[in-house]
Amino acid sequence: MPPHTSKEVALKIDKVLNEFGRSPLHGTTFADSPNSCPEMVLAMLMDALIKARPISHELTQKTIKELIKARYYDIDVLSNSTWEDRTMVLQAGGYNRYREQCATNLGELADLVVEKYEGDLNNLLLDAGCEINKVGRLLKEVKGIGDLAVEIFFNSVQSVWPSIAPSVDSRSLKTAAEIGIGTDLDEIYNALDRDPMRMSWFANGLSEVRLEKKQEVIQEL
Repeated sequence: MPPHTSKEVALKIDKVLNEFGRSPLHGTTFADSPNSCPEMVLAMLMDALIKARPISHELTQKTIKELIKARYYDIDVLSNSTWEDRTMVLQAGGYNRYREQCATNLGELADLVVEKYEGDLNNLLLDAGCEINKVGRLLKEVKGIGDLAVEIFFNSVQSVWPSIAPSVDSRSLKTAAEIGIGTDLDEIYNALDRDPMRMSWFANGLSEVRLEKKQEVIQEL
């Protein structure tokens, strides 16, 4: 345990990680083998694009599974899809309220990734010099990607882009404050042995605590 982390806070961090922690793209075929291949990073960004909209957790999970089933993590497949194709895939995921706009955004995402980053979002990281603020600005050139989507993307991508760690989206950081962990990201990162993968699992775990309304389980420690 790092010297500046109290025993109580360390226990709460461990509980969030061990009981609620989730791998990037949890519940999909990508969940067990996170790496920085272009397909993984593109899938993470699509996941963030979907989750940033105010729809249910269940529908977001179903939708990202449909996008992966359609192989839209492959930039060639996504680039060659039609607006109608993308609309049907989103509909299969139950992503109805924002379906048409999201179909458009996915097409524009594909165009930008191909034209500006040679089909690989890892080149965006290189263009930004691995600086988190520059990465965020470049990501927001994608229509439909705002501050929240960037934060959600950072939760996951820090596992394969270590320069993005430590990151926790603003909604989950409020949860960390509510349950007594606090909002000092460096302190949390130290408690996780400055491991980007564990930080990613923890950030996604905080999201689970918030979505499942399990704050009291952690607060009781």
